[in-house]
Amino acid sequence: MAVSTLNIGTEPEKRGTLIFTGENDIGPQLTITFTSVQITPSAPMNFIGDEYGLLEVTGEVLADDTGSFGTVEHPDDAVVPPDVKNYYVGTGVVTWTPEATTAVPTPTARDVGNVNVFEFTQAVEQLDHWNHRGGIRKKDFRPVVQQSATVRMVMDEFSAENLRLALMAT
Repeated sequence: MAVSTLNIGTEPEKRGTLIFTGENDIGPQLTITFTSVQITPSAPMNFIGDEYGLLEVTGEVLADDTGSFGTVEHPDDAVVPPDVKNYYVGTGVVTWTPEATTAVPTPTARDVGNVNVFEFTQAVEQLDHWNHRGGIRKKDFRPVVQQSATVRMVMDEFSAENLRLALMAT
């Protein structure tokens, strides 16, 4: 057994690719790829307690050169509502591939282990436009002017690599 010493907070950023591969029995088995995610810790870590320890991280999903935050692959676009095959109870495998660096020019993907929560949140900011050409102004346009996205992941395997990710450690 090799001992790992992690230097907490010494990594200025943890950036890479997150891939969720559906392994669920109910619903479509989706594959979701976020090609550029900047991971940061997002919850306390409990090292003493009567429950399983959890490592929670949040990732800022960054858009690529085309403006895309990532992709979702659906296995069967021929299934249309109403159909019970569209119901979804999610399970799956999450892999993390760190961004290439001079120290590691070709990083490999690794399974992060059991993930209790894997959530994607997309946020938009809109700009209201008001028509002032009458007695009461009326909203006549509301375009999206800004988009952002985050992913939240809760892991319960305290491997050295998962701790490196959650503690921003080298």
